[in-house]
Amino acid sequence: MNKIKLIIVDDELTSRNTIKKLLENNDVYEVAEDFQNGKMALDWLRRNSADIMLCDMQMPEMSGVELMRSVHVIDEYLPVIAISGFDDFNYVRGSLVNGASNYILKHELTQKKLLYVLDQVRERFRIKPADGEIYHRRGYCIYDPKEFCAGKIRELLQSKYIDFSVNNVIAIAIGPDYRFGTDRHADEYRKEISDAVIDMLSQMLGDQYPYLIHVTRRGHLLLLISFYEEKSTLYMMNVVVNLTRRIRNQMIRMIDITSTIVSGDIQKNLDQAVEQAWRMDSLLDDKLYLGGNRSMSEAVTKKVEYSDSQLPESLWSQLEYELKNHMDDYIHTVRDMLDLMENERYCYHNVMRSTARIFSLFEHYGVLEKEEADAVERRLKMFEEYRDIRSEILEMLYRKERGRRYSNEAGYSPQIMRVLEYIGQNYMSDISLEKCAEMTGISYTYLSKAFKRETGMRFVEYLNRQRVKKAKSLLIRQDVPMKNIAELSGFRNYNYFFKVFKEIEGMTPTEFLTKN
Repeated sequence: MNKIKLIIVDDELTSRNTIKKLLENNDVYEVAEDFQNGKMALDWLRRNSADIMLCDMQMPEMSGVELMRSVHVIDEYLPVIAISGFDDFNYVRGSLVNGASNYILKHELTQKKLLYVLDQVRERFRIKPADGEIYHRRGYCIYDPKEFCAGKIRELLQSKYIDFSVNNVIAIAIGPDYRFGTDRHADEYRKEISDAVIDMLSQMLGDQYPYLIHVTRRGHLLLLISFYEEKSTLYMMNVVVNLTRRIRNQMIRMIDITSTIVSGDIQKNLDQAVEQAWRMDSLLDDKLYLGGNRSMSEAVTKKVEYSDSQLPESLWSQLEYELKNHMDDYIHTVRDMLDLMENERYCYHNVMRSTARIFSLFEHYGVLEKEEADAVERRLKMFEEYRDIRSEILEMLYRKERGRRYSNEAGYSPQIMRVLEYIGQNYMSDISLEKCAEMTGISYTYLSKAFKRETGMRFVEYLNRQRVKKAKSLLIRQDVPMKNIAELSGFRNYNYFFKVFKEIEGMTPTEFLTKN
């Protein structure tokens, strides 16, 4: 007679042995496996199934509540009986709120009590013993990219190591839209999410269709589903559409993360299916500029054309000059660099190489300490979308600049600090003392005197010095026409630009260019 299969998860050996002893020779229930921690139980459940799980609530490393949450990603309907050593309502409530079907207190554990609780759960969930042995899932995961090829898969088939048919194979590429926090290690986080998605797929596909999954180094999941001898193309495509929708919904509901999914079409042989899966993986990389949270078909999705261009050396010269001379404008130059890479759609490798060079300059000129620069670079490598890379760099620089300005301008009054910040952000526009007075809500005369008193310069003199600084950094590039330099620096009159430049620098822009 087949029996209802139980698994026990408890870090105390005596507790596990007690339950096994109480169920010895029972006609209805048998203990299929017992585990000393949640990780071992999860690994087993990914390959096998049970009817009921008994789980201790107070375990080290992974608590019972954490285990229940993970188990219900693998098998949403697996009943869990919570075991607690504490006669405390908070523990009981916590276990029930997080999905336990019932609970047992260790100090009240008797054979009668155990069977009573098991029978309650059995009747509530209408559990019947499965035919034959413990059910084994028809899915297989491949982690080595060298193994995810038609030849290696055929070897596994010939050895009867996996159950898979090479007819009517459809590929699906799943890209979780990873959200990396500052406290998360990238590889661990990717594995945690990809394992959860594998568990969902295992639950959705079950024993209905054989499948293979390859997890790429970037945490994408390439899924191959075999439909055996299914004849209806419409039926197979409907299954894929429904599965894709379920995956996206479950990922949001169970692990609070969106996804980007590419679906393939029906392939009659394994070679074509694997080739298509890899093509679809490259489409997931297009999240760099297209963003995530999308579902698409490989047949109608055009691959992004990336540029192999590199940032012009003139921009690097400008940035280095600004950093060397402690000019605030280096942030604008970095922003120009980031905008250029985005507009021309630089490939991921060139984006990473350029950002590494930027941070090397930051470190060299003291904008960032080595440890800080290394930490930001590591975070940049986690991101899949360019907008996240751009935001991370600029937000970090703005924070740095605000802190530096606050330190440098600590002796200024709030009104003058606001004016200085306004000039720094708008010197290239048509600004005046009158506009600043209106902005700060004080009189023109008072602001003029206060500005001279606190900065040691008249408003126009300070503004012109900021504009000349910008002009010098643009001149260093040697690829911007002189008239454009005057305009980009905020000078509306070409001759006036030359006059002011010479008054401040003691040489004309042309002479400065020759000298540098």
